[in-house]
Amino acid sequence: MPRRGQLTLITAAPGQGKSAVAQALTQRGNDEGDVLPTLYFSADSDASTMFKRAGAMATGYQMQDIDSMVLSGNVDGVAASVANHASHVRLDFASSPSDQDVLDNIDAFAEVYGAYPSIIVVDNLSNLHMEGSEGEFGQLADACSFLHDIARDSGAAVIALHHTVGEYEAGDKPIPLSGLRGKVSKIPEIVWTLYRSGEYMHISIPKNRNGVAYADGSHPISIYADLSRMRLG
Repeated sequence: MPRRGQLTLITAAPGQGKSAVAQALTQRGNDEGDVLPTLYFSADSDASTMFKRAGAMATGYQMQDIDSMVLSGNVDGVAASVANHASHVRLDFASSPSDQDVLDNIDAFAEVYGAYPSIIVVDNLSNLHMEGSEGEFGQLADACSFLHDIARDSGAAVIALHHTVGEYEAGDKPIPLSGLRGKVSKIPEIVWTLYRSGEYMHISIPKNRNGVAYADGSHPISIYADLSRMRLG
C-alpha cells in the first residue's frame, strides 16, 4: 500500500487501469468501512467519467448502464450510492493544474476540514504544470520532486499516475523500473507498474524503498479486473 509521507508512482500503458487502481484505493479503502480523507486531482478524466466510475464501484453496475441512466435522467439511486461511498473524496478537475494550484487546493482542504488530506492523488503526472520548468523531462522531474516534498511536508500518502516509455505502451508485458517515461524513478519511494492479460491485472513493484522489490518488474501480484464495473480483486 502507498505510505503516509511518501510518494508512490503507479505506471502503466494507456487503458490498463491506473485510474481504476487509484480510485479503488481511495474510494474503497480497506473494504471494511475504513476510508481516509482524500484530495484527488483528476486532470486526465472529467467529472462525468469519474462519476460513472464511482457509481460502478459503489453499485456494481456496468459503466455503460450508468451512462444510460444519466442520459435518461434516472440517476438518483446511483448518485445516492456515490454520496454514501465517496463523500470522503474531494475532486479537482482542472486539466492542467499548476504547482501553485495544487498548494492552494491543499490549503483550502485543510481550512475546510481542519487537517490536510491523508491521501493526495494526481492523475496524471504529465498534466501537472510546473512553473519555470523547461522541456517534458524537466517538467516530469520537477513535478516528482514537488509531490515528494508535499508528501513529506503534509504527511499525506501522495499517489501520482504516470505513463510508460513506448516499448511498454502495448500493455502486454511486465514494466521494469527503466520503463517509466522520463526516467523519474529515483525520486518516489514506491513504484507500481501494471499490465493486463485476459481478465487479470498484474501489479509489479519494481521499487520499494522499505521493502521487497524487483526492478525488472517480475513477480507480479495478479488480481481479477472487470473495468466495466470497476471491480478489482
